[in-house]
Amino acid sequence: MSDTFGKDYAKLENRFRVQVEEDRKLLRCNDIVFLSQSMMPIHQVDYVFIGMEPSLRRWARTQQEAEEKIERGFKDFAFSIEDFILHHCIREYLYCNQDSTYYITNLSKGAMRVAKANEDRVKRWERWLRLLREELELVEKDTTRLIAIGRNVKDFLESNGFSDIHMILHYSQQAAGYRDKWIEWDQNAFEKFKRQVSNKDIIATAKSVTQQAKMDWTLTSASLRELETRDLTDSQKMLAFGYKCYFTRHLLGLGNESP
Repeated sequence: MSDTFGKDYAKLENRFRVQVEEDRKLLRCNDIVFLSQSMMPIHQVDYVFIGMEPSLRRWARTQQEAEEKIERGFKDFAFSIEDFILHHCIREYLYCNQDSTYYITNLSKGAMRVAKANEDRVKRWERWLRLLREELELVEKDTTRLIAIGRNVKDFLESNGFSDIHMILHYSQQAAGYRDKWIEWDQNAFEKFKRQVSNKDIIATAKSVTQQAKMDWTLTSASLRELETRDLTDSQKMLAFGYKCYFTRHLLGLGNESP
């Protein structure tokens, strides 16, 4: 990480924290906490993935519990099996190495309960938009691809002047019902893929990400740690298959493989 890049990113993170405090006041909700990204950029990247906002209840039930975990190194996009399926597919199918030329962020950086996040979400994102533009200006190259995680993010970005936005299905359980749509085009290809991806792949990626993030392995979800003793579900493999297909065709332009 260059001295200039690192200092500029640190300054931007401080402004993220200030905006989280503003959200607390405007939303009259103390249970909003700032989360740093798990894949801290060390230079400009090739791919930027943009999500909505961190969810609080998945990994902490109270502000106090959240702050204690953050103190121990907890980071965003480093908790669930699905978090690490996304990391794995980016690294495996977009050919990113351990120094990573990708970055995953959120439109707004304050972790909050889903019910609160659903209230005036677009207005909150609008308050964060200026910071998002500065964030992208820092981490983007001229050739960087922007990938929205979910339709809501893509629509918001396009409505605010962003163009050439790619989109992948959100990995949340709320969107899990759409995963089987990705294999209808070629069941045989999915059956082959199922034999190629395993729990060991995701666990290896998870350990690599948490080590890079200087994060305690025990801070990940219990279901992720239990993955060491069982295989991925078909639904989780569908998710990985859909990401692989999208990345290889739409981002790398390799063949016709696409859900």
